[in-house]
Amino acid sequence: MKTLCLRSELSFRAFGFLGASKPVCTVICIFALLFVSLHARPAGAANFEFRGRIDAQDPVSHLMAYYVNSFSPEEFFLAIDEQPDDSGRIRELYMNLAGVMINGVRLDRLIVRMSGVQFNSPSEWAYGIIECKSAMQIHAYALLKEDDVNRHLMARTFGRDDHWSNISMRISQSGLHAQGVYSAKVLFVTLNILIEVDSGLRIVENRALWLDDYRVRVNRLDIPDYITRRAVQQIQPLLDLGRFPLPLRLHSVTFGDGRAELSTRVPPSPLQGGITYHYRAE
Repeated sequence: MKTLCLRSELSFRAFGFLGASKPVCTVICIFALLFVSLHARPAGAANFEFRGRIDAQDPVSHLMAYYVNSFSPEEFFLAIDEQPDDSGRIRELYMNLAGVMINGVRLDRLIVRMSGVQFNSPSEWAYGIIECKSAMQIHAYALLKEDDVNRHLMARTFGRDDHWSNISMRISQSGLHAQGVYSAKVLFVTLNILIEVDSGLRIVENRALWLDDYRVRVNRLDIPDYITRRAVQQIQPLLDLGRFPLPLRLHSVTFGDGRAELSTRVPPSPLQGGITYHYRAE
């Protein structure tokens, strides 16, 4: 502080303020410190920034690394109100992931806000042992885009003997329209059946996304109902958030043009302040 004051006085003398008093010097020092503190890092930057990989520096860095290694998000923002205690309890936790992979399906966005979260002991986190045991309150939101669903469907064949191929899906405000070729063995003959499905979506057990109240059309073939039922069952569920190791409990699905939004009754809100972590893939 004395050095800073001396430099300030010298600056004042340089501009002709030879008689600057000590109170003036003190005020200048305060403004200088405020300037340094405000510009120490860019506005909006996180306390911990990672690019491509995470060099863990504290327990929560290890927690973040676990989710990055498991689900390969394109970007990940995490905030906590304070570091976890020795038991692994975090009072407030906010996670915002972009481009996260769940069982081969890309979610464009997954946002979670949790209160009273109980993990296992942080002493185990550095070894990749992470378990979210409970949370007092969870608010969540997920955005699923049509293009991401189609990339997943077109790259896969569903089933073994009887199976789907060349599946595509369209999402609109009225629901889903899907079509694909279903190869089914009827008696001793294998039929390639073009099947179209118009459907809604429902959330099963608060975590999985299933086709619901669907209507099936086939290409002019007299196909037994059990075959179409079996065909639809082979692509259920479309998405299973049970594979994401947080106790999410979703409530509603909203359709838009090319997108479906899933959320809890109350959507998540960002955590104001706290300790922040930001990861971006290369």
